[in-house]
Amino acid sequence: MNFLFRSRMARRLAVLFACFAGAVPAMAQDGGGDWWDDLKDMPPGFQVIEVDSVYAISGFTHDDVLREMHRNGPGADDVGVRLGLHVSQWRYSYQYADSGGSGRCRLTEAQVLLRSVIVLPDWTNASTAPPDVASGWRPFLRSLSDHEDGHRSRAMAQGVTLWTSLLGLEAADCPGLEARVRQTAESVLADGREIQSRYDRATGHGATQGATWPR
Repeated sequence: MNFLFRSRMARRLAVLFACFAGAVPAMAQDGGGDWWDDLKDMPPGFQVIEVDSVYAISGFTHDDVLREMHRNGPGADDVGVRLGLHVSQWRYSYQYADSGGSGRCRLTEAQVLLRSVIVLPDWTNASTAPPDVASGWRPFLRSLSDHEDGHRSRAMAQGVTLWTSLLGLEAADCPGLEARVRQTAESVLADGREIQSRYDRATGHGATQGATWPR
């Protein structure tokens, strides 16, 4: 963990959390370098960067397309096969200072950064597929996109919760404050992961919202 000293009494800590089973799937990476560089100089508060990505599929029948989504897509979890994906990546930083003669240490500034990645299928030869197969693609894709947007909105709400939870934290000393900040962040983000899991369980990864193929 790196410490950037702004003064003898004020310090900033930056911490990374990568949510949803650790490493980000290759399809959810945009290859644009460290995303932290896009956001690290933003002002305190909650900031989000939205990334939209795709995985390519092809086919001429309903079964072809479904097989391609199963083979090239995000895979399955305990809920079932995922045809789309949302990934939340988190970084947060904070500044703290000793509170004068009181001996206490308090958090004076916080920044929460969310990189929200949505991955959807891209049917590359949809324009040449039979009309009775292709006609259901747009409604399906719209429903799947709406489902993943639901994940994004929940992640954004969790980012606001994390930021507001950090503001005003204090402890008897600065090491104690660092531990309290980490515990708070881990608790809030764990709650967020459970919220996302409940959403997927309730919707069957969007199936109840119309994200089923074939339509």
